[in-house]
Amino acid sequence: MNAFEQNLNNLLVDTFNYVLKYEETSLKKILSVPVTISEAHIIEAVGNQENQETTVSGIAALLGIAVPTATVAVKKLELKGFITKVPCVNDGRRSIISLTDLGKRIEKAHRLFHERMVKNISRQFADAEKEVLLHAVKMLSEFFKEKVVA
Repeated sequence: MNAFEQNLNNLLVDTFNYVLKYEETSLKKILSVPVTISEAHIIEAVGNQENQETTVSGIAALLGIAVPTATVAVKKLELKGFITKVPCVNDGRRSIISLTDLGKRIEKAHRLFHERMVKNISRQFADAEKEVLLHAVKMLSEFFKEKVVA
């Protein structure tokens, strides 16, 4: 690796890890309930689908994870009291997943974290720098999306 590639690698790895750690510590401060980042993202996915019939396979598709992985996660979230599962009226093999009041509080806290994070980040940049940052992050996102979807 040349110097640029080494620096880029270090920055990407560090940034990813710092964002996750920041999110984890912020959620612990906001909530009195222990919740992992993975759980928060599943709760967010369910919350985003609130007006639709959310199923385990739907959550798996949204998050790009395997259905068995989503099944285990949903069961844990149900045991913790964050979500409920109700048999589907039209198809008894499926269950409709929704957030409990506690799950809604977690989803709201997670959304608030992201809102605060991007506001705090954006304050660090001048308008011209924001455009460059958005362009660069968009290119990174498209690069990784292409690698995952391909």
